Amino acid sequence: SSEDRARTDQYRAEAERVGLMSRCADYGEYLRSLEMVAEAKPFDSFSFPRISQLTQRSNQFNLRTVRYSEQDIADLAADPGCITLYFKLRDRFGNHGLISVVVMKKRGKELFVDTWLMSCRVLKRGMEEFIVNKMISVAREAGFGRVIGEYVPTAKNSMVADIYPRLGFTPAGDNLYSADTASFTPHQTYITEEK
Repeated sequence: SSEDRARTDQYRAEAERVGLMSRCADYGEYLRSLEMVAEAKPFDSFSFPRISQLTQRSNQFNLRTVRYSEQDIADLAADPGCITLYFKLRDRFGNHGLISVVVMKKRGKELFVDTWLMSCRVLKRGMEEFIVNKMISVAREAGFGRVIGEYVPTAKNSMVADIYPRLGFTPAGDNLYSADTASFTPHQTYITEEK
């Protein structure tokens, strides 16, 4: 089936990535050599099913584990009180497709990160840093002075317990973290954004 072929292609691409890593002098060289390109776009109707599916299935890299139906996603996309983003990633060996979802809700001069989840298959490639950079820049361009993130612990998401402080947010109590959009220093990544 086409699904089987796609899975075979994914396994082949991952094997090529592993082979490349073994030939690189260090991890930075490996990431540079992947020639990664990411897209960041507001939710669109074509992507509603995949976005909803990710909110239903993502458990490990999921900061608040909020589940959304396709209709919920459509409502968020149409809501002027929300900023929505989905992220795609590809590299020289293949396309990872839509791998991350962010929903930020407007609260006065702040944006609250209602949802941030990501596929675990792209971990440790700089995508977390790329996404936070994008979240902060979008917030700043929209006139928001602060981005507030929250980590809601579950039995499965302990891997992201420290993600906000690790990426430059300041603890604000009660599992909340704050980043000032004016003073935030963007993280280095080896990912180019496709405009």
